[in-house]
Amino acid sequence: MAQNLPDAEVLFRSWASSHSSITDLVSTRIATRLPSSGTLPFLVFHQLGGTPSADEVLIYEATIMCDAYAGKYGSGGTKGQPDYAGAYNLANQIVKESFDHQPTKYTSDGGVTGQIYGFYNQSGPGRIDEPELGLARYNIEVVMVYGAVT
Repeated sequence: MAQNLPDAEVLFRSWASSHSSITDLVSTRIATRLPSSGTLPFLVFHQLGGTPSADEVLIYEATIMCDAYAGKYGSGGTKGQPDYAGAYNLANQIVKESFDHQPTKYTSDGGVTGQIYGFYNQSGPGRIDEPELGLARYNIEVVMVYGAVT
């Protein structure tokens, strides 16, 4: 019987939303796009691609690019410089939680169910300078190993 692979982006958001070290920083501000006037900090992610695992049947590896955004420095966001420390801290929480991940089943609010077996980090955190935006940004690339729940 053929199985449908769960949507990797939906599964990744469910994973990120399940970790208090991430949600303590961003609450529910985890999405595939940065809103034009969104509250910061904010975690943006998107799937770059995916491949079947060479080791297991029905297991896939999705490459996920994560961008950790923060606003202006200072508790009120009032200082003139972007909050690179805040963006770096958010990126580091993604790295930490993905490194420590144990196989877990996730079900999204929309009913997408899948199993995340683990992650490995490809790159980052790397600082992205975009002075015209006035936002602090770090990105990381992780590979999420996942599959359908049988």
